[in-house]
Amino acid sequence: MKYYYLISSLPQLDVEDSSLSTGQLDEVIALITRNLTDDDLTVMKCLLHQNDNQNLLYVLFHEYHDFEIRAYNKPSSVPIEVLENYRREYSSLPDYMMNYLNDLSGAFSSLTLREMEQTLNRYFQDHLQKIDNLFLNTFFSWEDQLNQAIANANHKSFRFLTTKNEADAPLFRETLALHGLGEPSELTAQLQPMMETTDLDAIERRVNQYYWQFADSWQEPFSSAQVLAYMVKVIRLYQRKGFTARGDASKSSFERMVEESKNYESSPKMPVI
Repeated sequence: MKYYYLISSLPQLDVEDSSLSTGQLDEVIALITRNLTDDDLTVMKCLLHQNDNQNLLYVLFHEYHDFEIRAYNKPSSVPIEVLENYRREYSSLPDYMMNYLNDLSGAFSSLTLREMEQTLNRYFQDHLQKIDNLFLNTFFSWEDQLNQAIANANHKSFRFLTTKNEADAPLFRETLALHGLGEPSELTAQLQPMMETTDLDAIERRVNQYYWQFADSWQEPFSSAQVLAYMVKVIRLYQRKGFTARGDASKSSFERMVEESKNYESSPKMPVI
């Protein structure tokens, strides 16, 4: 389906532009949500389910492992109130999330945080495979490769940080094109100098540029893929605003974590969110 009116009504987004408030970004998402077909809305929500998944995990970590909940991730498609009362709100949750909670009911207390997260990822992957949308398959594979390059760059700069085992199966279906990322080794080389400076703002801006390049690579005009690519930008702007709000506190926290981690041996129980 073509979305001529919708796309022409959306504001232009720039990677360095912070003029849109969170409330205005909320309105953009509401506009998109109102104008998509049911099938395209289901696909769009998968982009938001990444935040939904992390928010659900925070709730479960707190309930079963007394894990302190930090600020919930936004934007999301499932209200936080629903997740916090998930036992009474099953019918409001996505199917894969309901299956996850039902299948693991009674087992959460015996699972590590990492096991809880990895299992939810598998349920989400199965959900994506059933939808089998080209944009989603490409995006999640692309993002997985980007995250791997970031992990590799971190590891090269700070050897005490772990990186993914190359023998591990990919989280999502692999795609042939990296959509502007270049070769993985080249990407790691680009990111490593920034990691060594611990300039979090510069790192965040550079990573956002990669997301913009990915979104701009979907050129079919007024298509559902173009709407989804636009949503990728909206989500990154939300994250940028949250990152900027933390400001110097985030940098101080990161630097403190780096110093503490130098003398800390990572545990397999730690979550990998």
